[in-house]
Amino acid sequence: MSSQPIWYTETEMLIRGTSVCRDRLSDECFSNLTEYLFKTIDNPTETSAEHTASDIETLQNDSQLNEQDFKLALQTLAYLVRRSLKFMLKPSTLQSDLRNRLLLDENKSNILVKHWIQATKIILDSLKPSEGDRGSEGSASNQLADVSWKVRAQLSSEPRQKDKLALGQLELKTTKKAINLELNSTEIVDFYNQLERIQAELDSLKSKA
Repeated sequence: MSSQPIWYTETEMLIRGTSVCRDRLSDECFSNLTEYLFKTIDNPTETSAEHTASDIETLQNDSQLNEQDFKLALQTLAYLVRRSLKFMLKPSTLQSDLRNRLLLDENKSNILVKHWIQATKIILDSLKPSEGDRGSEGSASNQLADVSWKVRAQLSSEPRQKDKLALGQLELKTTKKAINLELNSTEIVDFYNQLERIQAELDSLKSKA
């Protein structure tokens, strides 16, 4: 059994969307759209709503797609961007899945991976302590201080479903900031499995020391 996380759910809409991205978007337009999403996804304070609408209109005009196809391409890439940022992936795994499972061509797979690497590097760099945050012995002061969690329910987003979805809210508090995660039951299992793999690797390195 593969130890790699399943970071996306394959649906008919996802396959149609990746087909539009592959066959009907130029590499330049694909790159611009992907870069825009990595910069703005889950970051509502990045730009105003008016600015965002203007940016989206410009991207659509550049894509030369009709409104329906552009919306499908945008939703597809937004999903892939959001999911890729939720999982601890290797670049080679991400690239392989994009090419071999989602059937993006090599250029567009490389483009998405490039922007993903840039985005994750920014996130990791933001977690590095500055010189002023280091102790007298040079150790980082931004350490995990507390973990809290709670479960809440929300109505399904599907209009024909009235079931409530259970979501786990996990808060990781460090000495500098708080990181909030909202996960459904499947994502919690995936997250737990990733932590187990990390623990296994740490134990392996410790035994070799």
